[in-house]
Amino acid sequence: GMQIPRIDPKNVSGLLDKIVGLGKEIAGTALNNERLTKAGQVQQDKGTERLKAVQAQVKSETQRAKASSAESSQRAAQKTKEAVNN
Repeated sequence: GMQIPRIDPKNVSGLLDKIVGLGKEIAGTALNNERLTKAGQVQQDKGTERLKAVQAQVKSETQRAKASSAESSQRAAQKTKEAVNN
């Protein structure tokens, strides 16, 4: 079967804002409704900001994980060195 990518629930609200906002913008343009078009653009921007916030959070968590794994491998190397030298 087709592999469906797992989407983080935190991303969903941002994606939803973008999709709904785009729908409003298209509808507003088609209906020549300036207010609806503008509301759609605003909602898309909100979605973008939400996604950016989630991405920033994921990035910092990844960096934290990398840092702690580097630390533990340094400690392991240190132990090995001590064992060899004694």
